[in-house]
Amino acid sequence: MNEAVALAQRLVRLNTADGSERTAAEACAKALEGSGARVEIVPMATGRAHLIASVGDVAHAPLVLSGHLDTVPFGGLPWTHGALSGDISGGMLHGRGAADMKGGVAALVTAVARHAAHHADGPGVLLVLTADEETGCNGARHLVATRQLPEGGPLLIAEPTDLLIAHGHKGVLWLLASAQGRAAHGSRPDLGRNAIVPLARFVSDLSEAGLPGSHPEMGDVTVNVGTFHGGTKVNLVPDAASAEIDIRLVAGVDSRSLLARVTALAGDGIDIEVAEDLPAVYSPADGPFASHVSARCEAVLGTSTHRSPLSYFTDASVLVNALESSEVVFLGPGDPGQAHTLDEHCPISQIEAAADLYEDVLRTWAVS
Repeated sequence: MNEAVALAQRLVRLNTADGSERTAAEACAKALEGSGARVEIVPMATGRAHLIASVGDVAHAPLVLSGHLDTVPFGGLPWTHGALSGDISGGMLHGRGAADMKGGVAALVTAVARHAAHHADGPGVLLVLTADEETGCNGARHLVATRQLPEGGPLLIAEPTDLLIAHGHKGVLWLLASAQGRAAHGSRPDLGRNAIVPLARFVSDLSEAGLPGSHPEMGDVTVNVGTFHGGTKVNLVPDAASAEIDIRLVAGVDSRSLLARVTALAGDGIDIEVAEDLPAVYSPADGPFASHVSARCEAVLGTSTHRSPLSYFTDASVLVNALESSEVVFLGPGDPGQAHTLDEHCPISQIEAAADLYEDVLRTWAVS
């Protein structure tokens, strides 16, 4: 079995949905043993850890490769293949994380191990594998606060893209809107103040009006009211209500201006709290590293196809600023539509091809 596929299978069989990424970090460290790469496991919390591996001189603008080790939970429905089975059937690796993104992580680790075996003293390559990405990039925040990482080089993240090249992703602004009222008997609403009504009016107005901002490749800023809670019994005037609002940002749009607009629309009596604020990420397709990756895709895969920026956020929202990345590219095995789904799977041919492609990118970038 191809070593990248074998490692992906091992990673899928490790449950990293419950804060146990250290087991995956250790499996990746073992795969790098003897390659010449310098490996460090960075503790985050009990059972949680990141992995950093470096090859060559990483002090000055190294090429950074990144992925995350955690997954979302399995869900409550039975899987055709077990969520931790790592079964290979019909040319697919099955299990939670196969696409998002243990297949990509395994391809990165394999490529770095191969590269280190022949270019241990060459230009710098840094591999960064994080814990706790799925809950809002908390692991990446912890890592950059814990370790001083070298700055200035390009960043490649192996999120599932079906091996198509993406040059950015949307950001996110999650808000909690809340209203306070005054309780009263349901038969005497005149004695109370209903918290639901003004909040419902606000989120309805926000959903209908939307928010300004667009990007030629990312599309428009979007607004979704994800949850709404209020009241306890039908015969009580509700004295509290809350709603969670999911705003997706595009490059060039400042979250502070959107927050100000939302706050103004909410008006008096509705409190707005920021739960998450991660910027959009974008770099042009004609940058030196992006052009290099495109050329290597043509050489290794026989095609170089670009796709639209990702609609969801990734660790790049944290890493690009911390690393002062010159460019960012998203390119990895697996259908992005498989992420977080029941019966998640990834073509093993794409995992093998990704490892070959990453190795080629490392080798050729080092001498370009």
